[in-house]
Amino acid sequence: MKPIHYAGGAFAPLHDALMGAAAGLPPLDLADFDPGLLPHARAVWADRVRTEFRSIQITTRFLSELVGAGEALDIYAGAVDLVADEVRHTALCVALLRALGGRPALPEPARLADPPRFIDAPMPERALTTAIGMLLINETLSTAFIRDLAARCTHPAVHHVLTATLADEDGHGDFGRAYVARALGRFPRSTLPSWRHLVRQTLEPHRHNAARALADVPPAEQHLDAHPEPARAALGLFTPVRQALVFRAAEPALCETLRALDLLD
Repeated sequence: MKPIHYAGGAFAPLHDALMGAAAGLPPLDLADFDPGLLPHARAVWADRVRTEFRSIQITTRFLSELVGAGEALDIYAGAVDLVADEVRHTALCVALLRALGGRPALPEPARLADPPRFIDAPMPERALTTAIGMLLINETLSTAFIRDLAARCTHPAVHHVLTATLADEDGHGDFGRAYVARALGRFPRSTLPSWRHLVRQTLEPHRHNAARALADVPPAEQHLDAHPEPARAALGLFTPVRQALVFRAAEPALCETLRALDLLD
């Protein structure tokens, strides 16, 4: 995999301006953490680097979809903010991974591969598809996961990354809801079954993973207080069980939003 690097020079001030108050990681000593968790932490944060990089690509694509759809001029500002946020999140994850002794790298392949059916769709349809799948659903759930970690993380460096990311993510769901509500109006109601199918497809992996993680957990232990996980939280980690419980706690509010938009059966 190709390592992530910085060009420096004339580009450094631009990057620093984008990072703003999020720039600079508080001191981190590996001795602060459970040594048995460090290899797992490096693997998780390496994956988060790749995921955030993909988010840069998807939000950049979304901006091009909005422009291609001829959307209202003021909507572009929100999409530009999304791209900037994802660049910032990637840089934060890169900094933390390096501090943990890991090596940040681009996804393999680096190019975002979208299916031909999506690429060939009209831009308004593509824009709404991206807004529903990424902004309305996945970003809402991502915010819930990060909020849970940030509330329990005690290490300053890791907490900095989580809270700086959360400060951006909190607004993504609002932008997504506003755009989806507006964009649905340009499609006839006869297309609603297709948009609802997209919602089900997007939610299904989260529901499947949660059900699998909780399959062997006794009902009496299927609550967050039973899984505090302080050593993991210090590294910005949680077990699949706790992640599943956070998903189940967040799902009702998300479904309420989707129903309000007539996107759930």
